[in-house]
Amino acid sequence: MQAAIHQIVTFATDVFAGNPAFVVTVPQPVPGTVLQKVAAQLGEAVLSCLRRLGNDRFELTFHAPSGPHGGAGHAAAAASHVLLGETGAARGTIVLADGAERNIYRDGARTAVPWPVMPFAPTGIAGTLAEALGIPLEGAFISDFGYVAVCSRPEPIGTIRPDLDAIARLDRGTVIVTAPGDVSDIVIRVFAPKLGLPEDPVCGTAHRIIVPYWARRLGRTEIHSRQLSPRGGDLWCRLDGDSVVISGESKTFLAGTIELP
Repeated sequence: MQAAIHQIVTFATDVFAGNPAFVVTVPQPVPGTVLQKVAAQLGEAVLSCLRRLGNDRFELTFHAPSGPHGGAGHAAAAASHVLLGETGAARGTIVLADGAERNIYRDGARTAVPWPVMPFAPTGIAGTLAEALGIPLEGAFISDFGYVAVCSRPEPIGTIRPDLDAIARLDRGTVIVTAPGDVSDIVIRVFAPKLGLPEDPVCGTAHRIIVPYWARRLGRTEIHSRQLSPRGGDLWCRLDGDSVVISGESKTFLAGTIELP
């Protein structure tokens, strides 16, 4: 069986920025074990797989070399970019493995994907996080996804040289650090050495936590976030009740076909 394959750079207009992700589009169901091997062959931590269910409806599953994956914001954004390119429509629906549906759409040049917010709560670990990150913090939060460290100014965020060993010793897999922005509303970086990812180039999932926080703090529901990783990226987010709509531009870097057994 031949399947289409794309590598999409998400949350950037420069193909050497943003967060790249591979998307495979298959004409019929493919065993998950095969897609795990495709992810391993591509060296991809999270592979997206699309299969058309109807005119503008696609099944979307995520696969890691080790097995099924719960999904990632950039991987979903990449798949949504491919889906809308395939249909030529301004809107479409992705159906996830758990049956949940996401109504995706074009927002100008951006692709928008809604996600449920992720709850968070204050934590007293700010001192430990400040020491690991090497910057002063004004507070911290905890969520199932990881810790959120809040800085009062954007300048230290771009120059962080974190102690990755100290971060890996924490009881959460991810540390998000964020601050008010200067040219953007907020800035962010994300470190996950415990998960084999020293720094996430651009992290959509983190915005399901920090957008509700910053929306309350800034008194607005629309937030422009700038990820200050070496690759860098921009996300335009909107708090809509219990959902965060995450939008960004995507670019196709690679397109072709692969042969599946």
